[in-house]
Amino acid sequence: MNNQNMGKFISELRKSNHMTQKDLAAKLNITDKAVSKWERGLSCPDISLLSSISDIFGITTSELLNSEKKDSNLSDVEASIDNALQYAEKAVKNRAKYLQDICAVVFSLLLLLGIAVCAICDTAISGTFTWSLFPISSVVFAWLVFFPVIKLGEKGIWITMSSLSVLVIPFLFVLNALIKTNDLLMPIGVKMAVISIVFLWLVFILFKIFKTRKLIASAISLVLAIPFHVLINFSLSKIIDEPFIDVWDILSLSIIGIAVILLFTIDFIARKNKFQ
Repeated sequence: MNNQNMGKFISELRKSNHMTQKDLAAKLNITDKAVSKWERGLSCPDISLLSSISDIFGITTSELLNSEKKDSNLSDVEASIDNALQYAEKAVKNRAKYLQDICAVVFSLLLLLGIAVCAICDTAISGTFTWSLFPISSVVFAWLVFFPVIKLGEKGIWITMSSLSVLVIPFLFVLNALIKTNDLLMPIGVKMAVISIVFLWLVFILFKIFKTRKLIASAISLVLAIPFHVLINFSLSKIIDEPFIDVWDILSLSIIGIAVILLFTIDFIARKNKFQ
């Protein structure tokens, strides 16, 4: 397999299908830089991507590996290669799923162990559930929020984000009911939770839009963090009578500003070098 030939072949297929490098990268869930490297012969696609690339362009994996289309039907050898590559890709995906399943089980068992330890210690000392209700409720909340993304990977991010959005305020109500004496938990907690959830969704959407440009997504996220930071400070100052802004806020915003400039600069230089 020749990297240069394959790169040229992929480039021709992409252009004949009226696709940009970014379009192809989005379909394969990779960066456009990876596609650019293929087409320049600097690297070749991972074996787990061969079947997907072939499906996108309507060719066989054998044709992709040979960097040319065949007019006749597949020979037995080529058909065997095709089947072997599809099997290899399936094996890679199954292995990834297996590891995700293992991580999900370990995560669940560790949290369950934490609940058991807290419950045993609490009942052994006080004879009933007292302080242990706080970590137990927190552990249950953490499991409901993070289990989907651990079990499903990237596909579970939507579920995790939705779970966090739906469960965070009920979780605060539970904590408030357990504490009973804290009158500030709900006024502060609910406002901070709503502001934080909105910000997280915006960041999540940004990374979906700029899927192949993580630096730009990060930079814009930091820009958005500035008004959200101000909004949080304003909300807190109204509730607990604290200064709207202090020296630490100025320092934080300055660091965010510097980080934004650096990210935009790095992205600009990277894209400039890419098209030279």
